[in-house]
Amino acid sequence: MNWIFKCYILAFLISTNVTTTIYAQSIKKIEKETDKAIIWTTDKKLKFSDFQAKIDSTSSKKALTGANIVIVPYAYKNGVYEYRVLAKFHKDLSWINTTNVLVIHHEQLHFDIAELFARKMRREIQAKKRTNGLVLESDYRSIHKRVFRSYINYQMRYDSQTGHSTNQEEQQRWHAIVVEELQKLEDYNINL
Repeated sequence: MNWIFKCYILAFLISTNVTTTIYAQSIKKIEKETDKAIIWTTDKKLKFSDFQAKIDSTSSKKALTGANIVIVPYAYKNGVYEYRVLAKFHKDLSWINTTNVLVIHHEQLHFDIAELFARKMRREIQAKKRTNGLVLESDYRSIHKRVFRSYINYQMRYDSQTGHSTNQEEQQRWHAIVVEELQKLEDYNINL
């Protein structure tokens, strides 16, 4: 199963389980990092030790990043849940079978792209809130579904154009593009 498909399935499961699981859980503080995951922040860069899944020995690739965009509850006010959109790196779904720093830089950019699209979702959610005064759970689902499709296509284009990290000229070009796009959406960064 390829990386993109795995991420799509994971995101679909997370996004479709919001309703069924949210009411059974209590609101917990969002942790930047746990044993199994890392939430994207400006000061955290991936390390080789963050890639903890079993290496797929049948794959021709040097690494796999389980990066995703999740919607999690963070507050409950006046009978309504409030959510945060987060870019999340899953340590237990990610592996790397090289010590080449160029590969880990490539994988970091996959995670950065997840944050880029999380910011795009946050921007749409804020626009919906300004227009309607509130954002319903169905709005979160709808926005996530639409933006996530673009996210998957963007990730696939990134891998294709960079040759999965082997084309350094394209890798540098993509890095510059993603950094610039993240800066344009800086207003939608969240501080945990």
